[in-house]
Amino acid sequence: MPAPTVHESKFTTDGPRNGDGVLHLAVMAPNLFETHPLPVGGSISVGRDDSADVRITDELASRLHARFHIEAGGALAVEDLQSSNGTFLRGERIETGRRLAIQLGEAITIGFTHLMVQRRRAAPPRRRFQGHGAFEERLEEACARSKDSGANLAVIRVRIDNEEPSGAGADLVSGALRAGDLLALYAPGDYEALLLDTDPERARTIADDAARRVRTAGLGVRTAVAVYPADGRSAEALIGRASALLRGLDGDAEGGRGPVLKSDAMRGLYRLAERAAGGRTANGLINVLILGETGAGKEVLTDWIHKKSPRASGPLVCINCAAISESLLESELFGHEKGAFTGATQTKPGLLEAAAGGTVFLDEIGDMPSGLQTKLLRALENRVITRVGGLSARPIDVRFVAATNHDLEAAVADKRFRQDLYFRLNGISLTIPPLRDRPDEIEPLARRFIADAAGAAKRRPPRLSPEALEAMAGYAWPGNIRELRNVVERALVLCEDSEITPEHLPLDKLRLPHVAPSAALVAAVVGGAAPAAAAGGATGTPLTPSEAAEKRRILELMAEHGGNQTRVAKKMGIARGTLIERLKRYGIKRPQAGD
Repeated sequence: MPAPTVHESKFTTDGPRNGDGVLHLAVMAPNLFETHPLPVGGSISVGRDDSADVRITDELASRLHARFHIEAGGALAVEDLQSSNGTFLRGERIETGRRLAIQLGEAITIGFTHLMVQRRRAAPPRRRFQGHGAFEERLEEACARSKDSGANLAVIRVRIDNEEPSGAGADLVSGALRAGDLLALYAPGDYEALLLDTDPERARTIADDAARRVRTAGLGVRTAVAVYPADGRSAEALIGRASALLRGLDGDAEGGRGPVLKSDAMRGLYRLAERAAGGRTANGLINVLILGETGAGKEVLTDWIHKKSPRASGPLVCINCAAISESLLESELFGHEKGAFTGATQTKPGLLEAAAGGTVFLDEIGDMPSGLQTKLLRALENRVITRVGGLSARPIDVRFVAATNHDLEAAVADKRFRQDLYFRLNGISLTIPPLRDRPDEIEPLARRFIADAAGAAKRRPPRLSPEALEAMAGYAWPGNIRELRNVVERALVLCEDSEITPEHLPLDKLRLPHVAPSAALVAAVVGGAAPAAAAGGATGTPLTPSEAAEKRRILELMAEHGGNQTRVAKKMGIARGTLIERLKRYGIKRPQAGD
């Protein structure tokens, strides 16, 4: 279990004293410990909302959940504020609106969080922070929860110039954070924080406050904010986006100097893409559908197609269909008229109009809501759109490139994606192989990322040691190019000398032996299936050598960890959702499915 995080309270009034110490409210939850000084008299509120005096991020807590009262003579009481899931004292739910007396050391329970009034003689401890590995794990878990709940979350990065070795920057940054925000150390002088249940505007306000506090101490600082889902839906994507913003780039996965093509497969793919760039049908340039895993380089390929096409002088407009709600996505694509909905104070052309003469890139097209699929199909067929709230059709002049990491044919079979839209988008399909199938590109990509990041930091690019390259070459890179870039950029920050060595890399992820499991191990996971099952996928299609090795590794780890998918994903250095996709692809049964 990661070390608990201690948070400073925003409630700074001196607590009641009787000569024996100061009363504090202790907040305890899994992987969390906080202390908050109580006022001399009056009350403090507890809940998920920023307006609460003590903020907790328990999913079962209401926005204003409970109130603690400090009464005359030091008597203490607790009151439930019409919470949805209740406040519990001595195992019983507190009646709403009734004040119940409590004693020092008694536990009050809200969801999975326990609160206790204690007397403490010592000064409050300084806020501690977690390491990057624990932060990444917590972030991935938060992304998975947000996918189900729709809750907002954000990641902020605060990079401090010339910070003292004492790590005083943690105190400066934590002063801007709220109770429940997770602080971690990305690298020396470089902090990251996870803000749960936080909208983008609030996250940027917190980042600005952290920067102000650091500047007040006379230090230089840069900040970045990445929000879920607009900037990414996985830990790798959000961390990568924050890193790109710190570099001052808005760029793609491979940097701004074009693709790295060191494998025959990639060279052949880009030759085909160049032909597709100028390919025509009776209705204009052919639409292109790009398939590939997350982080494999779909944006780079799209940029290549646009630049090689007759529309290169026009705009390339990109939109992530999975990062925006259905109502906003419709407005972004098709535009809206003034007064079409609340907040529509003026007429706004959509991206399909704004990209006239250019290319529209629809990323994550497999996540487009069904209602919008129908409207997009009409736009593809008729080359006209109607703004939200509008009456007249408007012509559009764009070329469509779409991308997805989903199996669209399976989505069509499951009635989750329109077959006619799939055929319209799939004028020609281009499949990008994962990085594990083009290992010759790992080294040149890593050197490019080092050069880019070192240039942004105005320092001489360090060398990659042979040992570091060996560790990187032996890893399957489930997060593909995006994961490689994140690992390399963090290694550069950690490296103070002229050479990146294995100590600067996350060796717990990179050193994964690919050992074939025994028949007993396989049987423990797949219910007695023969070891030969490791050689085929769910559809019976033969696997590539790297896929077969990955499947064997998953089987081994599933048996080793009793089928616990969270632990297996952590051991492999991938997201839990990515592991589940691999289980489906390789035909490995999930233990919780009742097997």
